[in-house]
Amino acid sequence: MVTIRTQVAGRSVYDLTQPLSPQTPRSSDHPAVKFESVRWFSRHGLRTTNITINAHVGTHVDAPALYNHDGASIDEVGLDRLCGTCVVVDVPKDQWGEIGPEDLEASPVPIEPGDIVVLRTGWHRHYWDEERYILKAPGLGKEGIDWLVEHGVRLVGADLPSPEHIFMRSRQWKDLRPDIFASAEIDPERFPPSYGHKTLFQHGICLLEGLGGEIDALVGKRVDLLTLPLKYVGVEASQARVVALVTE
Repeated sequence: MVTIRTQVAGRSVYDLTQPLSPQTPRSSDHPAVKFESVRWFSRHGLRTTNITINAHVGTHVDAPALYNHDGASIDEVGLDRLCGTCVVVDVPKDQWGEIGPEDLEASPVPIEPGDIVVLRTGWHRHYWDEERYILKAPGLGKEGIDWLVEHGVRLVGADLPSPEHIFMRSRQWKDLRPDIFASAEIDPERFPPSYGHKTLFQHGICLLEGLGGEIDALVGKRVDLLTLPLKYVGVEASQARVVALVTE
């Protein structure tokens, strides 16, 4: 079977969005995704569905209102902050691996001011293994986050539950899952609490989390990225459809 790729203005479209279902992985305090049939064919001749979902599962954008009471909510984040030229950086990492400046500087496509940076670690392949995907993910350490801020990037995304390292959110997990985190040696200098979110938000940089889909095909490329969250008024995050446009 020949796959015909969608074209927009002569460019190929790649989908970087993870699927959503009641099996979508979730963090410790997030309720499960629920699909509820309200009307169905055998009774009503059509189908309608109610969906219950937390704003922080699946492929989604975190806005500054997540940590800042006067920060921009998702409806206040302009598309100029979410769409544009993007560098997909290959940073293969294993369990709890740290992404630092050396990984970012090694990109064959230089990261320039105003770029969107998407980190492709390969972790998206564990998406349906909730425990591994959520609890053992790699991510940016303090130095990597500072590097991105210093280089004036526009948006930071990753094929991870969060671009910031899970050790920056270790307090809750040490209590909830001591069987996994008891052996973790967490340096507070490298992994200050919530440092990634708080620091990026202070500089007007949102976080694009839970990427996947066709991301492997874009490694080491500069593409045009479109991130389109819903305009929930006053809400701190939203699921988003994320696609890349590539000239081939």
